[in-house]
Amino acid sequence: MCERASLDELLRDIADDKVREGLVTDTQMRRIHHPYDGGADVFLTTSEERDRTRDRHAD
Repeated sequence: MCERASLDELLRDIADDKVREGLVTDTQMRRIHHPYDGGADVFLTTSEERDRTRDRHAD
């Protein structure tokens, strides 16, 4: 399991283009976060979950 501090470091390294590829998932691989320099792709389980996440991160 990944500690929050190491996840922050991974995301920083991806944003700084030190790491080219990285996926963050839940333990059952139902939700996938694919960060990259300049953005991220997020795959969620339902359209309702997608809408809640979109509204929560509108900025």
